[in-house]
Amino acid sequence: MIKSRFIRLESLKIMGSARKLAMGPDIEVLLWNVFKCKKKGWQEDFVKLMHNKDLVLLQEAILNSPFDSYFNTSLEHQWIMARSFRNARTKIENGVKTGSTVAAKNHHFSVSTHSEPITKTKKMLLATVYPLNLPEQSLLVVNSHIINFVSFEKFKAHVDKVFQALEHHEGPILLAGDFNTWNLKRLKYFNKLALSFLLEEVEMVRQPRLNHLFKHLDHIYCRGLEVVDVHVHKHIKSSDHFPISLSLRTVDTGDAI
Repeated sequence: MIKSRFIRLESLKIMGSARKLAMGPDIEVLLWNVFKCKKKGWQEDFVKLMHNKDLVLLQEAILNSPFDSYFNTSLEHQWIMARSFRNARTKIENGVKTGSTVAAKNHHFSVSTHSEPITKTKKMLLATVYPLNLPEQSLLVVNSHIINFVSFEKFKAHVDKVFQALEHHEGPILLAGDFNTWNLKRLKYFNKLALSFLLEEVEMVRQPRLNHLFKHLDHIYCRGLEVVDVHVHKHIKSSDHFPISLSLRTVDTGDAI
């Protein structure tokens, strides 16, 4: 039996402090799988992409690294990280991380039932709720990295768990992340559940990648929000995923959705 070099570490850590009291009406978002910050130039690209962002959703984010001070001492964003595992040799922790200029009034994480087959690591979901500029409404943000190298049934089990996080929220929703939808069966199932929650996928022009089997893995779904603009930063090479910038606007319907 081969012993994994990764130690399971399913927990939450909160860093930094937010500067705003409520989100909206305009919300600038960055979505990016940062590939464990392993590629040269990641920090420089991240600082540029972060400019004026209200929400930052990262997958394969890390902790216990030289980059920690950026998040720990932030006076712009509150950072919440759902940690999945720790490298036994380097002590670096990995997971999903959400940054916001508004402090979350509620948050929780959820871990996939099944593990990746070789590393034996779990995949994470981080749900955060933020007050909006609209009366008696709040924004649910779900940042998720869906399990990858498993059967469809195990993939389906994790997707079901992701959508369970949406069940009791009546207001606007932003659901985004690396969903590992590298075949049509996976994507169709995800879209079926998204439709049942009245979520619409944000359409964007992007460049398929060979290492993603020429399929799009990163997705953004919204409910109760107006999409103003979306841009894929295809010139950024410091990860195996392209960063995505999104401009949203809150919609005052008079009543909660």
